[in-house]
Amino acid sequence: MGRRRVERDERLAQARRWAHELGGRMPELVAAVVVGSVARGDFNRWSDLDVLVVVESLPDRWLARCEALAPLPPGLQPIAWTPDELTARRRRRDPITVEADTVGVTVWGSLPERPRAERELSVGTEEDGPRSGSSGAVGAEPPG
Repeated sequence: MGRRRVERDERLAQARRWAHELGGRMPELVAAVVVGSVARGDFNRWSDLDVLVVVESLPDRWLARCEALAPLPPGLQPIAWTPDELTARRRRRDPITVEADTVGVTVWGSLPERPRAERELSVGTEEDGPRSGSSGAVGAEPPG
């Protein structure tokens, strides 16, 4: 096994450990999915470990969300959404949802299924491709 594969596996294991610990104290955790460069395999040593977490109930305020997810391992960047926020962002073709649905590595639970109509709309023309927008990281405001 190559050095890069070993490093990716170590980062995924770090995300799994954190998600397992988070799930132990946050039973409403639905899913944790590694996205970004680690999921794609094009990371470097300075890359964050981006983890989309979907939780049934999250505080509206950014600071309260941060506190709910703490403590975080060094370099782990959570993106915290409720299932409703995930659905809304999928409808807008948020790049993080596209990545989670295509190359994301699930380390806890499973993402809620997209309705069939949404899946059919996501296949097709270049117009359907990801649109730019905010990442929705814990530091970003939830969709309104």
